[in-house]
Amino acid sequence: MATGFEIHDLVWAKMKGFPAWPGKIIEPKPEVKRPANNKKVHHFIFFFGSENYAWIPEENIYLYSDHRDKFKLEKRVPKGFKEALEAIEDELKEKPFIKKKTDGGQNTNKSTETQTQAKRKRVSSSDDNPKQKKPKVIAKVTGSPSKITLSPEHKLKPKIRAELPSPRPEHNLPMSPPSHSYIQASLSPGNASASTQIEETLLKVKPVAKPSVIPTPMRIGFLGLGIMGQGMVMNLLRSGHEVTVWNRTALKCRDFVKSGAFKGNNPAEVVQSCDITFSCVADSTAVKDLVFGNYGVLQGISKGKCYVEMSTIDEETMQDVAEAITARGGVFLESPVVGSRVPALEGQLIILAAGERKLYDECYSCFEAIGKKSLYLGADIGAATRMKLIVNMVMGTVVAGLAEAMAMAEKVGLDQEDVAEVLSVGALSCPTVIHKSQAILSQRYDPHFPLQHQQKDLRLSLLLGDKVEQPLYVASAANELYKKARRLGYGESDISAVYRAASN
Repeated sequence: MATGFEIHDLVWAKMKGFPAWPGKIIEPKPEVKRPANNKKVHHFIFFFGSENYAWIPEENIYLYSDHRDKFKLEKRVPKGFKEALEAIEDELKEKPFIKKKTDGGQNTNKSTETQTQAKRKRVSSSDDNPKQKKPKVIAKVTGSPSKITLSPEHKLKPKIRAELPSPRPEHNLPMSPPSHSYIQASLSPGNASASTQIEETLLKVKPVAKPSVIPTPMRIGFLGLGIMGQGMVMNLLRSGHEVTVWNRTALKCRDFVKSGAFKGNNPAEVVQSCDITFSCVADSTAVKDLVFGNYGVLQGISKGKCYVEMSTIDEETMQDVAEAITARGGVFLESPVVGSRVPALEGQLIILAAGERKLYDECYSCFEAIGKKSLYLGADIGAATRMKLIVNMVMGTVVAGLAEAMAMAEKVGLDQEDVAEVLSVGALSCPTVIHKSQAILSQRYDPHFPLQHQQKDLRLSLLLGDKVEQPLYVASAANELYKKARRLGYGESDISAVYRAASN
């Protein structure tokens, strides 16, 4: 198939929803799947500055030398863009030939004087196998749940910003090119603290290495610094996003401010000062208070303001919030996450989203910072919530079944460690079974996922089943076991504490 580009050509490459970015055509990486659409010519592009690469349609690629100034950004330049320009200019200086296009559209090579090699300001991609940046060091949280201590090698921001920025005009800004993939890692089972604090021992496994995340230039707000919110905000800050935080207990904001975040005095103020505001709180009651309460989210919404609800709540409440936001001219996206405390800390959550597609695209760099996968499930508000409830229904029934099995093993005279070992090497081996069986063995129930939240999600799943007349026999029985565990006082413990109800 005829093409106007060759390997090593320096280009501007544009992905849908992102600005044109300096890049270079390189040999395809075997691990990166080719596009399914064979009707269009695609080229494999290495993006300068971000160290990422992707397949791009030829129609979205422009020769750099012919469009040298056309795609340069003058205002609110994304992080990494200047470095990308410097890198491609250095590469250009070293090329003995610069490809140009004639008026007839045919490529010709015009000889140029070879220039003295410029000192590199960063690692170049002159070979076709660019070296990835060294992964950033994860922040470690010690002491109380709100206490964050950064490792000595890494600081999030050079200065402390304790005051909110003034509101600014609305902008519909594109983001930087996305990364290709993540390197996955698993967490070895181990004992955790019996309190809600996040200890260093929990983070013995290094954070999952990701290609550099290029943050959106939009201002990000985040409401709620609980078990999940702390990890998500930590990763947004580590990836260079500008974040304004608020929490009902203001003390939890202190160390995030020291790490570079702004602090909002109330939800309305955060929404007013930010382009996109995320929320992650405990339940439907907390969401209603946050949105409809005094100085709540709704009072800060104006035309064009974006709000992303990440809490796991009932479908009706999610739809009520969406209607209220859009009625005031705001843009809404529901986006509950799959995962618990450790995936939140490591940026390995799964993000489920439904609602405004454009807002989903604008959240790309944020989702990339906090998760390993994001899925857009359509414009129908409630679709992501239904998906999340089904996933958590499976989680709840699996852990309840594990708890009953461990309790039964003890009653019939089997060693529970032997049971856990058999489960860990057989067809039932998975992180949930491995980690929760270890928690049961050690009788340590540090809340990676609080039991009361699991029971709440089972209750919501059963209500959803009633709505569509779907019988849920197993989930119903599991729900009763979690209710018993709550009555025994294990509501704030991890879901593995359901074993106490099974063995009691």
